[in-house]
Amino acid sequence: MKINEALTKLEGITKQLEKDDLPLEEALRLFEQGIALATKIKTNLDQAKLHINKVIESTEGIFVLEKFDLS
Repeated sequence: MKINEALTKLEGITKQLEKDDLPLEEALRLFEQGIALATKIKTNLDQAKLHINKVIESTEGIFVLEKFDLS
């Protein structure tokens, strides 16, 4: 799943969790799905960060290495 797709799905889960009439069991299921998606998104972003830094480092001398800050 691409990052954009995962973010869209996570946004949908968040909207569902904001509903007042959501049964507890459903809320817990959605929460678990949301946590799993958020973890996957963070992992993908961390991998992208490493890839970007490696690409920049491989061209050192032409480009200046700047750390990619996720925060």
